Amino acid sequence: MNRTFVKHFKDYLREGLQCGAIMGTGDMLAQTVTDKRELKEIDFGRTLKYASLGIVYVGPLLKGWYKYLDVIVTEKNTKFVRAAKKMLIDQSIMAPMLNLTLIPLVGMVMNQSYDTIKNHMKYDYSEILKKNYILWPAAQLINFGFIPLQFQKYEKRLP
Repeated sequence: MNRTFVKHFKDYLREGLQCGAIMGTGDMLAQTVTDKRELKEIDFGRTLKYASLGIVYVGPLLKGWYKYLDVIVTEKNTKFVRAAKKMLIDQSIMAPMLNLTLIPLVGMVMNQSYDTIKNHMKYDYSEILKKNYILWPAAQLINFGFIPLQFQKYEKRLP
């Protein structure tokens, strides 16, 4: 097998596994803190489904996206300008797209009906984006400005 392919596959797999761990942990926190469930009441099937989204979709997607951003935003500018450009591109393109794709994916892993998913997209998508834009631009400025590319992790943008 081609060594370059194997290296890239391992990189994306590692990122997917890390993202899956973060998303699974986030779901367990949501179930215990938000849903106020006892630890013994956690729906581990649901947690596994969320984690699988991170492993096969969110982690690999954002790893590629961050690498792409690093290529298109050149190092000609100061560190802050470069971070600001990356944040603006990320929040203009990836944030809306990722949230738009996660709503139906989360709906599917939660066994929601087509109509429920469609209504969630129709009525909740704009509110999800508004909430996204309250927190994530500042978080991405920190991420892009101070964290080296190899350590940049996805930011959870689940509906």
